[in-house]
Amino acid sequence: MSLSQALQAACDLHSRLPALRAFAPWPSDLEPAALAPAAIPAQQQVAGFALPGTPETQPLIGTLRTAAGQAHWAQTYTEAEVGAHFLQNYGYFELFGPTGHFRSTQLRGYIAYWGAGLRYDWHSHEAEELYVVLGGGAEFLTEESECWLQAGGTRLHGGWQPHAMNTGAEPVLTYVLWRGAGLAGLPLMGGKRTAAA
Repeated sequence: MSLSQALQAACDLHSRLPALRAFAPWPSDLEPAALAPAAIPAQQQVAGFALPGTPETQPLIGTLRTAAGQAHWAQTYTEAEVGAHFLQNYGYFELFGPTGHFRSTQLRGYIAYWGAGLRYDWHSHEAEELYVVLGGGAEFLTEESECWLQAGGTRLHGGWQPHAMNTGAEPVLTYVLWRGAGLAGLPLMGGKRTAAA
């Protein structure tokens, strides 16, 4: 199965989930890019991802499992920032967007994976963001609220809004959209305000 099929599955999910359609229209400027595969440990973990999704998210999970070896996997953070264990169990690839397998300047869509028992500490970015949990689950935190999301759940983050995430006994596989200013940017660790001592 190819990344083109993964893109089609993402498009199908977009048409089925109201939260995705409300966040942004499906991009109309997609162009294939010759992006070479790049492997990291998370690639194999996604290829073997066995947790069920919902009827809406399962088709995308299936295409990602079989196309994982074709993706250009990456990691945003350094070992000094997040630790070696985190890097052995985390990764993402940009399916479409400014530097993705399919180029778009309208919207960025990427696949991100975190293994079990990870703390994705406070970070922020300029672009607005919508998470969709494809399978597994995680605790999503902002300064205002925290919630546990399972397959099919969504979480919206505003531009530069600090947020964090923790996985529990299971990993989490997500589909993430970015829109607006900072579309090609990267998250920056930190950003959570702390109460005065």
